[in-house]
Amino acid sequence: MNLYLKYRPKTIEELDLSLVRQILQDIVKANNVAHAYLLTGPRGSGKTSTARVLARIVNCEKNAKKLGEPCNECSACQAILTGSALDVIEIDAASNRGIDDIRELKEKIRLSPAILNKKVYIIDEVHMLTSEAFNALLKTLEEPPSHSLFILCTTELHKVPETIVSRCSQIHFTKATVEEMQRSFGRVIEGEGKEVSEEALDYLARSVDGSFRDGVKILDQVMSHAGSVNLEDIEQVVSGSAGYRVGSMVEALVKKDSKEALTKLGEAVQGGVDLSYLLLSLMRGLRDKLLGGEVESEVTKLIFALDEVARRLATSLDGELLIQVAVVEWCGCAKASEIRNPKPEISNKPKNIESPSSQLQQQNAKDVWKQVLLSLGQNNMVLDTILSKASPGAIRGDELTVYVQYDFHKQQLMTEKNRVKFEKIISKAVGKEMRVVVEVEANNILQGQENRGDIIDEAVAIFST
Repeated sequence: MNLYLKYRPKTIEELDLSLVRQILQDIVKANNVAHAYLLTGPRGSGKTSTARVLARIVNCEKNAKKLGEPCNECSACQAILTGSALDVIEIDAASNRGIDDIRELKEKIRLSPAILNKKVYIIDEVHMLTSEAFNALLKTLEEPPSHSLFILCTTELHKVPETIVSRCSQIHFTKATVEEMQRSFGRVIEGEGKEVSEEALDYLARSVDGSFRDGVKILDQVMSHAGSVNLEDIEQVVSGSAGYRVGSMVEALVKKDSKEALTKLGEAVQGGVDLSYLLLSLMRGLRDKLLGGEVESEVTKLIFALDEVARRLATSLDGELLIQVAVVEWCGCAKASEIRNPKPEISNKPKNIESPSSQLQQQNAKDVWKQVLLSLGQNNMVLDTILSKASPGAIRGDELTVYVQYDFHKQQLMTEKNRVKFEKIISKAVGKEMRVVVEVEANNILQGQENRGDIIDEAVAIFST
């Protein structure tokens, strides 16, 4: 059994959020349970665990006269814990969202419980129900049988009709504090008889963004092969690299130091840091500086740009390149001292085009370039991204010069893999074997700095090519 299931809270006292613990304790003290509850809040915050604790509270054999903590020992509690209780029905609305499912629920809810005191329906992701299903559920909530209890769970309250919300007692689950996370993870670690350093526990609590479930999964991975829980092991699982710190890259971005930011990015990639983790850490670091008044509101443009990159990572063939583009777009063009091998002024038509074929003599570099861009497709997204911002120079013999705006674009194009692929495309467009020379274009960069426009629009334009 994995640790998340093994240490799922079984009593009110074991629930992770202090506010939720207080609400359930108040219910117990008042000895009064509503006919329907709506549990709302972020994923992994303990909604389903709370629903099951509540189901045991109302059905525990020791609570027949007055409500209290579930004993988790009687036959009713044990049946609910093991998932064998016929009178506790859990429904995943994501896959059982139609009106027929709710009609079946309406028919069965009228029947008295087979064994337990109350028949409990737990509907997870209730916001996924169809409009017709919500209408059918509303009828049941308006006239619920006395032996029934509904517990609806959702991560998206705004999608639940107000008519449903108004007929439920709402319990809102907030993002957990660092202290609440540490308390929860400490319970798991102690239960496993392991030791943990304060630094490791604090790092874990801050890394999982309020999700107890994600945190316990990380602990499960670490403790499966280690006798204790230390910072390096937690870092390795969370970020993909022990000892990595994002702070220096955040500082470079704040200063708009493209050279330093790209260097730190390269070090992170070389060290095996997960790119999704890196982007999330950068956004959080920039957010903290914004809220702390250390940077101007302009930094929100970078946060949005990084978020857009994060969304595209799953389908990108080169996630590092997307981050590089976002970094350079934010920092502006490279400094003049960093620009190497500036080219002379480019004419629209190539000079001294040499070709044994008459067709090639009639072509100019622009025509060839159009064919190149048309040849790029889904299998060449990296080249497509770079070349959409590049420009052709002259074709001289079997050599085509291509000008790019940034040095890192040149480095990417001249990697063995991309260079070979690029030269094949050029050769096909020209009609003979060609090789490519890539140069950094100084004039285009400086002009681009003067007429930069909106950073986000420009980034979106690059990513959309």
